[in-house]
Amino acid sequence: MSLSSLEKTTVVGAGTMGHGIALVFTLNGYQTHLVDINTKIIEKAISEMKNNVQTLLDLGIIDNKKADSALKLVKGTTEIEIAKDADFVVEAVPERIELKKQVFRKLDGICPKNTILASNTSTLSISEIAQGTNRPDKVIGTHWMNPPYIIPLVEVIRGDKTSDSTVDVAINILKKMGKEPVVCKDVPGFIVNRLQFAMIVEALNLLEQGIARMEDIDKVWTRHLGIRYTLMGPMEALDNIGLDVALDCQAYLFEKLKASKFRPPDVLKQKVKAGELGVKSGKGFHEYEGKNLEDLIRARDRRFIRLLKELKII
Repeated sequence: MSLSSLEKTTVVGAGTMGHGIALVFTLNGYQTHLVDINTKIIEKAISEMKNNVQTLLDLGIIDNKKADSALKLVKGTTEIEIAKDADFVVEAVPERIELKKQVFRKLDGICPKNTILASNTSTLSISEIAQGTNRPDKVIGTHWMNPPYIIPLVEVIRGDKTSDSTVDVAINILKKMGKEPVVCKDVPGFIVNRLQFAMIVEALNLLEQGIARMEDIDKVWTRHLGIRYTLMGPMEALDNIGLDVALDCQAYLFEKLKASKFRPPDVLKQKVKAGELGVKSGKGFHEYEGKNLEDLIRARDRRFIRLLKELKII
């Protein structure tokens, strides 16, 4: 299947993520079937889609013409066989590996041989999900973020037999719809949940051990870390901190807490050994050669201030 031939899509699973993904497709002009096990779930999903379209209308993200078109392009059904005409299918059923494998086996027997089958799983193995099909080369992960019709990021997960052409088509479809795909190997948790739950688990540890109050842990994120990591990724943040400083901090935490998660990784040690310390040395994980340090700091500070004003914090 080529991007130009994509006309019809099917989303299997009409829960929060499923109907949100379906809305993205219909907002971009694709006829979409939304499948679930009973009509009440479908009716609720369509109702939620209408509410979400109204939100986008109220905020001026879409106009009335696009809103009307999007709602007309979605059809709810309890018959998974409707996927027989689909060019691209997204599975969004609950995170149970056997259930997903069952759905993929059924889709494999229904869909045309060129149809790409994508799973919205956030943690489960794409390679294992693909095992029950006769088209593992056309099985891929597309992990959408909630709410899908607002958040731009989509993780694209390549199974061990996913073909290059399948990856290319999935990426191009997502980009055409205004999404920002990132590609990840088929590992537990992928990128988002590996990062997200590392933070959540440590926050829960701090709470459980009585180190800090829940309100103060949340405030650390909403008044500092969340703001910082809205404007820069972890590698850019490390470059601003200074890789030598980061290495010293991690070494101290590892020594005192004896937790492997704080063990300084070799990539950080190698950077420091090479004198690549971040912004202050002109190179870290990113390149800063030829850029004025004071200008970089002023630009960073302006970004922080604009965000803090938007959040009405200052």
